[in-house]
Amino acid sequence: MKNLTEAEQKFQNHDWVNDKKWKQYLTNLYPSPSIHHIEKYKRKYFQKNIDKNLDINQSYSNDNVKEEKPQYPNFQGNNNKSYNYNGHVPLVTFFYSIFVLCISLFYFITLSLNLSLYKKMGTFISLSYFFAFLSFLYMDYKTQKQNFSIVQFFSSEKGQYLSYSMILFFIKDAVLIFLPIFFTLLINSYLMYKQIKPICPPTIQRNYYVNKVVSYFDHTIGKVYMMRASIEIYNLVFIIICLFLKRATVLNLIIYLHFFKLKYSSSDSYFHACYAKNGEIIRQCLSHPMVPKSFLNAFNKVSYYFNAYLNYRRQ
Repeated sequence: MKNLTEAEQKFQNHDWVNDKKWKQYLTNLYPSPSIHHIEKYKRKYFQKNIDKNLDINQSYSNDNVKEEKPQYPNFQGNNNKSYNYNGHVPLVTFFYSIFVLCISLFYFITLSLNLSLYKKMGTFISLSYFFAFLSFLYMDYKTQKQNFSIVQFFSSEKGQYLSYSMILFFIKDAVLIFLPIFFTLLINSYLMYKQIKPICPPTIQRNYYVNKVVSYFDHTIGKVYMMRASIEIYNLVFIIICLFLKRATVLNLIIYLHFFKLKYSSSDSYFHACYAKNGEIIRQCLSHPMVPKSFLNAFNKVSYYFNAYLNYRRQ
């Protein structure tokens, strides 16, 4: 194995999550880079702004040798240690997640058809999601006792969506609000199954339809991440509109802004790519000759203050 240079070592140890200049650099890229090419821009940024000795071509030579494979967030998070998923807790958590996903689909159908049944199911569905992410908290505690941290959990993706589930108790009649947490539960169920498959009953392991679904997600999980990120951004506009229509409250907006800030502070490349792409699309539309220039100026000012809010850290 080739020894890393000092610049390579610094690149690998760099704190990308808290690097505001990197986030601004990523936001200004258009078209937004795909998740597979994000490292290319990281290396360019690092060489230009931090260490000029970094060889930006080194990783590309390795990429040409082997086929590029998409890397998706691991179910175990950023920790590289493996945990023992034996026992009934992971299995119960997995099957409960599948149950919530199934009843969610039924709820979405009743909601789309405007059947009165959805009003009776709303609170139950909201509680189901809340308990689903609480079960993730409990499972992480049971499987990672020695390394478990409640602070680390709430700063992780699952912790972020546990806080997101609070808004479901206030807005129960909009599929758009449910979709991000639905996709998150779907992603975690898929990743969880990959981990616990060896301890699942043989009937499930050999089931044709289960394997077909897993194989499908093996090829399309990246699209699910991207779809979730897009909806999370659109939901902010949706809640603001609902606020004016008196279908949402200021408290709902505050909760969602808190969640949005957590996502912006995270290392979710899909979210940052969608955020940058949508901002650029709006700017292009407002730059049209037929649109008054004041609209673009207003949007730029709002964007500036909103980004300042997202980047703000309480001392």
